Amino acid sequence: MKAVVYEKYAPTDDYKSILKVKDVDDPKPKPNEVVFKVKATALNYNDIWGMRGQPIPVPLPHISGSDAAGEVIAVGEDVKNFKVGDRVVSHSNMSCRVCEACTDGREFDCVQRTIWGFQTGPLWGAFSEITHLPEV
Repeated sequence: MKAVVYEKYAPTDDYKSILKVKDVDDPKPKPNEVVFKVKATALNYNDIWGMRGQPIPVPLPHISGSDAAGEVIAVGEDVKNFKVGDRVVSHSNMSCRVCEACTDGREFDCVQRTIWGFQTGPLWGAFSEITHLPEV
């Protein structure tokens, strides 16, 4: 599949100089994941931070993209709420779902929280033809 990848951080605000369209392997679903064809995505501040390597360096090479909508094309064997053909929208907040904060409905306070397309990777974001996320 095609994806927009960067393998180094932008030296200034010249993001165009680091972004390359590359062929990468299609993702295969883990037991709790959905794989979907990306139909729409958007640029947000996480993507800019990632290209700058700030406030923390993201894993390289990297596919950014924390916001996506698309259609499910594969599901892992433990996925219960999605099937092939379903339309989906990503939720970039990836929390543990079992700590006190998560079970109280405060997933953004989870100490294990990561942001999909920013802290995940390498090669795991919405700026690709196909991507994957855990079922939530």
